[in-house]
Amino acid sequence: MADRLDLLISDYMTGMLQVKINAREKWITRQTHTERIGSSGSSSNTAPQERRLLIIEEDKGLQLLTDQKKTLDELMEVIQGTTVKDIIIARFKYRLSWDKVGVRVSMEESTARKQYATFKSTLRDGLWQSTLD
Repeated sequence: MADRLDLLISDYMTGMLQVKINAREKWITRQTHTERIGSSGSSSNTAPQERRLLIIEEDKGLQLLTDQKKTLDELMEVIQGTTVKDIIIARFKYRLSWDKVGVRVSMEESTARKQYATFKSTLRDGLWQSTLD
């Protein structure tokens, strides 16, 4: 059974996390065209570009997704060239079963699972809890 961290890593490896970020940004910054007749509407002194940036900065959901992606980007740089990265790529990018992951990285299935479990444990302990929520 996949937990939240597995789903997050899967989304990251397949590019779905970036799609979610882009979709969220488009959704919150979409233009709403309200018709203002006469002087009843209040005018904003904020330029459209500034208003867009303010909206993006204030959105907690978008910030969470962005933080998760940034953390995983940095993590993948740190584990570059390790067996754990090969396990993650095989399991989540290519969606291989654990026995095929073991074959791909030249180790027993159980060893690959244990290395991934250790990695997840380290990741959970090292990340701030709000990133995984």
